[in-house]
Amino acid sequence: MVRVSADDVRRPADVIALPWHSGMPTSAYSRRRGFLARPGQVVAEPSSDGRAVVLNVGLGQARSATTATFRRAAAAAVRAAGPARTLRLDLAVLDDSDVPAADRARAVTEGAALASYRYDAYRSNRPAGTLTEIVVVTAEHEAVAEALAVCEGTCLARDLVNCPGGELTPPEFADRIRRLAERHGLDCVVHEGSRLDGLGLAGLAAVSRGSRQPARFVEVEYTPPAAPSGTPPTEPPALTVGLVGKGITFDSGGLSLKPSVEMRSMKSDMGGAAAVVGALVALPRLGLPVRVRAHLPLAENMPDGDALRIGDVVRHLDGTTTEIVNTDNEGRVVLADVLTYASRPGPRGADIVVDVATLTSAVAHALGTRTGALFSTDDRLADAVLEGAALAGESLCRLPLLNDERRHLHSAVADRVNCSNRYGDTVQAALFLRDFVAAGKPWAHLDIAAAAFNDDGPYDEVPHGGTGFGVRTLIETLKIMSAGGTLAR
Repeated sequence: MVRVSADDVRRPADVIALPWHSGMPTSAYSRRRGFLARPGQVVAEPSSDGRAVVLNVGLGQARSATTATFRRAAAAAVRAAGPARTLRLDLAVLDDSDVPAADRARAVTEGAALASYRYDAYRSNRPAGTLTEIVVVTAEHEAVAEALAVCEGTCLARDLVNCPGGELTPPEFADRIRRLAERHGLDCVVHEGSRLDGLGLAGLAAVSRGSRQPARFVEVEYTPPAAPSGTPPTEPPALTVGLVGKGITFDSGGLSLKPSVEMRSMKSDMGGAAAVVGALVALPRLGLPVRVRAHLPLAENMPDGDALRIGDVVRHLDGTTTEIVNTDNEGRVVLADVLTYASRPGPRGADIVVDVATLTSAVAHALGTRTGALFSTDDRLADAVLEGAALAGESLCRLPLLNDERRHLHSAVADRVNCSNRYGDTVQAALFLRDFVAAGKPWAHLDIAAAAFNDDGPYDEVPHGGTGFGVRTLIETLKIMSAGGTLAR
């Protein structure tokens, strides 16, 4: 990631980005080039001394700007910087806005840091002339530091999603998570071999049978920092949130083999696990007073001779059974046992469970390719997640758990099927998962199958390829939970 920092002083730079509201008097040069200060519009011109390039960046009507406007403006400036090495962003200092200074600084930092992301791991030569330093002019240094922690988590998730499936195998993914946990002071346990078999995660075992790469189940825990000496204890005790992330490192479809064109982005089928990992590594720097336990099932879905078959029946951790009617619907089969495990009663269970998964291609037919679907059994939790997504600038839409769609889960030989219906599959998958969450436990499910990987060109702060979708939403949601009391009690 390009180095991004905050500075109170406007120092020289190759390119300087200046903010403009509609109707403000601009230079004749920019007016002749059609600059109207529309949100995200950028027109470049030489500085008065000819030593730099000035980017005139639009923010729209005065007092109509939001944090999303500032985030988009910073991203637009980064994309317009061209071959410059240094960029100074004066966007956060504009005071003709109803957005608080800290929020402006945070949004500008996010837009700049995320738009400057590049995945160059497999390029023999890094493109010359790319940005090396971005300075955000602001006195809100703490807000910038918080934003950078979130951006680093998002870019980590992008790196993981972009990594080829042949390199980021389940064992390698687990090893990377372990190293990240050690680096960031998180507790981590990797279950493998007989230790994994003893957990009874039948869905994970069944799906991974067709791969030469053994499955892993990783648990990562963030414990909030201890209260300063003399501070009264928190009442009630710190909330425990369970995050479950789908980690299919490559999804061929199994014996229900996908067409090759649909496999091109299937290295991203671990986007849910990547989002959870990205959020977890940011938490120690943010110091949120909420305990988080991540549960990450990692496997490949491959068509080997021992692969899961159509008609096979999986007996889950809760004792119920699923008939397999489509091996390409493996995600819900894997997540089923993990949701049971995460929501179990007792001290190791969570008060609230949120799962993030690249679960159904049908979600794109309902919401397009830039929006995730939210399902929840708890309105307060759903409201918190939606508010978190709005603050993060990630598009999330709540869809209903339509019980009529349960008719497509009927099996003649087992308690349910793993679905194979073309219409309503996103809802049916959510209903399938709901069966495995402990009764009365607040639960939210984020289907990010389309939003986790951008097959189109870059837009705003989002690059081509892995988007890191979900990291910022999870962090903002955890902030809301920690600031507004518990949702589970």
